[in-house]
Amino acid sequence: MGTVGVILCPCPDLPAGAAAVARRLEKAGAAVTVSAPLCSPAGLRELASQAAAAGRVLVGACHPLAQEVLPVIGGAATWPVVDLLSAADLEEAVGRVLAALARPLPPAAPSPVGSREVLVVGGGIAGVQAALDLAEAGIRVHLFDTALSIGGTMARLDKTFPTLDCSICILGPRLVEAASHPLINLITWADLERISGRAGDFQVEITEKPRYVDMSRCVGCGACAAVCPVILPSRWNLGLSPRKCIRIVFAQAVPLRATLERDYCIDCRLCEKACERQAVDLAARPRTRRLKVGAVVIATGAVPFSPRLKGELHYGDHRRVLTGLEFERLVCATGPTGGALLGPDGRPLTRLAFIQCAGSRDRRFLPYCSGICCAASLKQALIAKEHDPGVEITIFFNDLRLTGKGGEDLLRRVREAGIRLVQGLPGAVEPDPGAGVTIISAPLAGGGPRRLRVDVAVLAVGLAPPPPHPVLDELAGPRDPSGFYQAADPVLAPLDACTPGVFFAGTCLGPKDITESVSQGSAAAARVLTFLSSLP
Repeated sequence: MGTVGVILCPCPDLPAGAAAVARRLEKAGAAVTVSAPLCSPAGLRELASQAAAAGRVLVGACHPLAQEVLPVIGGAATWPVVDLLSAADLEEAVGRVLAALARPLPPAAPSPVGSREVLVVGGGIAGVQAALDLAEAGIRVHLFDTALSIGGTMARLDKTFPTLDCSICILGPRLVEAASHPLINLITWADLERISGRAGDFQVEITEKPRYVDMSRCVGCGACAAVCPVILPSRWNLGLSPRKCIRIVFAQAVPLRATLERDYCIDCRLCEKACERQAVDLAARPRTRRLKVGAVVIATGAVPFSPRLKGELHYGDHRRVLTGLEFERLVCATGPTGGALLGPDGRPLTRLAFIQCAGSRDRRFLPYCSGICCAASLKQALIAKEHDPGVEITIFFNDLRLTGKGGEDLLRRVREAGIRLVQGLPGAVEPDPGAGVTIISAPLAGGGPRRLRVDVAVLAVGLAPPPPHPVLDELAGPRDPSGFYQAADPVLAPLDACTPGVFFAGTCLGPKDITESVSQGSAAAARVLTFLSSLP
C-alpha cells in the first residue's frame, strides 16, 4: 500500500507550534516535513513538489486550505487535510495526526487526464514556428491571432538582415504549411475572451468576429474588391496607399480570404452581385468558440514605439518623416510604389537620412536598447542603394550595436557602399520649405551644429511592450519593469511563465530579431512537449 508522509504548515496559531508537533510525531515514527506556509504560493509549490515525490501525503493545516492544497497536488493519493488549528493543545494536535495515520490508507484515486491540445496566442513568426513544431510532434494546435492573417510584422518586411533575403519568400511557405497542416486549427480575426482552469486543463473562450464573407465559399479571387466604391487608407501599408472596404489584406495573406468592414460599408451590395460563389454574407454574426487545452504559448509580439511622442522629430506633421517599417513598405515590391524608390508623394528619393534610437535608450520613453534598430537601418540603407546606387544616405547613430551573426559583415557592406555614418543623434527634424526636411545635428566629432537637407528622414523606432490584455496578463503573471512579460526565471526557465503550463516565445519577452524569435518558438514547443509528457 505504501507509506504516508506528514506535511505540516508552520502556522503560528498551531498549539505549541509546528516544530513541537513535528518532534512528537517523529518520536512516534512518522516521517514529518515542516513546509513553507501553505497559505502562500511558495508553500503550495513546495507541497506539490513533496507530494509528487512522496506520492501519498497527509497534510496538517487548517481546513479552509483544503480547497487550495488538494488541486495543487493533482493526481497524488492524498489523505484529507487534518485540522490542527482548532486543536485545544499539543496533545490533541498530535493525537489527530496519529489517529489519521492509524486509519487504512485510501487507494490512489485516478487523476483526470489533461488535454493534449495547445493554444498558441499570436500568429507571428515565433507563434507559427511553435505551432509547426508541436503539430509535427503529433500535438493538435489552435493558432490564434487577432489580425486578418497570420504572419505578424515579418510579413510586412521587404527583406531580412543580415542576408537581405526576401522576407515573404521565407515566411510565405511556412504560413501556408501552418494553414494546411491537419493538426493546426487556424483562428484569425478573433478576440480572446477568457482562459480559466489550471495546467493541463485550461478552458478557453474565443469570439470570432464576422468577416461578412463565407470562408468556405470564398476563393480569394478579388472580384468583390474590384467593384467596391468605398476607398479607405490601407492599414497594412500603414496609411501609405488606399484600399477597399472589402478586400484581401495582402496578396500572400493566410487565410487568403476577403473581409468586409461593416463600419465603413454603404450597403450598395455591389460585392454581393460580383461574387460568383455567393460568398458575401452581410447578415453574419460573431461566433463564440470554446476550447480545452493543456498548455498555452504566448507569442503576442511587441509594438513599435510611436515617434509622435518625440515632438522634435515632427513625425505625423510632415509626410517625409517616416518610420523604418513605413519605409520598408514603400520600397517593398508588394508595397504602395511597387518597389520603386519613391517618397509618399510619388517623387523620386535622392537623399535619405536614417535616425537611430527614436524612442529607445531614452529615459522618457524606452530606457532600454531595442536591439534590432541598428541592423534594420543598415539593411534599409542597403536596400535603397540596390534601388538606386546614386542615392545619398546618411545614418545618424548613438552607438552601432550589431551583436548578431553577420552583423559585422552587414556593417562592412554599408561602408563599402559609400553610406555615411555620423555618430551623434539629431536634435530636431524641421520641415523644409521645399519638398524635404532639414535635420539639425551636432556630431560627436565636433564642428558645431550642422544642417542637412534630405528628401526623407527615416526613424528607427524602438520596440515597446505588448499592450495590456486582461486575459493574458492574469494568466501570464507580472510583467518586468519595462512592461514585457516576465519569465519564471530569466536564466533557468527563460520561456516559462509563473503559471504552470504557460510559456512565452518571441518579442513579448523583449526586443529580438527574427532568428531569435524562431529559436524561441521552437524552444517553447519543446517546453510544451516536456510539460505535456508529465501529465498523467
